[in-house]
Amino acid sequence: MTDQPRRLASKTSFAAALIALGASGWAGTAAAQSDVTVFAGGKLDVADSAYVGATVGLPGPVDGKGWAVRGVVYTGGYDYQNGPVTIDADFTGAQAELVYRFGSGPTWGSVGLGYRYVDTDLSPGDPGNRRDGSQGEMMVSLDGGHVSGPWRVDWYGAYGFQLDDYDAQASLTHTVGSSGRVRAGLEIGADGDSNYSAYRIGPVLGVKVGEQAEFQISAGFSDGDDRDSDGYVRVGFYRSF
Repeated sequence: MTDQPRRLASKTSFAAALIALGASGWAGTAAAQSDVTVFAGGKLDVADSAYVGATVGLPGPVDGKGWAVRGVVYTGGYDYQNGPVTIDADFTGAQAELVYRFGSGPTWGSVGLGYRYVDTDLSPGDPGNRRDGSQGEMMVSLDGGHVSGPWRVDWYGAYGFQLDDYDAQASLTHTVGSSGRVRAGLEIGADGDSNYSAYRIGPVLGVKVGEQAEFQISAGFSDGDDRDSDGYVRVGFYRSF
């Protein structure tokens, strides 16, 4: 059997993400001015997925630091071959984390500990796929970013202990034009577990659509174990309050 399960990333950030991209990482210094960030996005790849979530600071200083809770819900689908049979998989899930945020000025980040739940429906059934049915696991995450002049680096990573699954993403961007509202660069990402690994690389564009809001889009090359090379498209949006 070729077991090629795919699930949402970060998102990432939270996303994970995402997937996802860690949306809190893209929030950057804008998010550091408030204590609530909402985010949403999706990805077209070997697996198609979408997510929506929020990070909310717990009572205390409203400066983007200290403790917060972060939650996301997601859904998606993929297919894979089991001999001559094509298996269609649909998944839905949710993730909740307790997050500690640190840093100020040009550098920010957070570490999180949480729980992830996903339910995967296979049609026709495939008892050999360990992701079939409901799964829950404890997970950890790390995300952040740094700005130096016109340059900016963002990163996100997450690991689940039950399924031994991981997501990771990093990007390097440079401000474009004099307005400071557009940045462009390159992002790389990887996800997998003990049965598969997938990789992505492509250009990324971020456009501020408000003082504390940004839209992102990336499209590029996707590859992995036991699968053909393909392209991907990822979009994301965040808004801080």
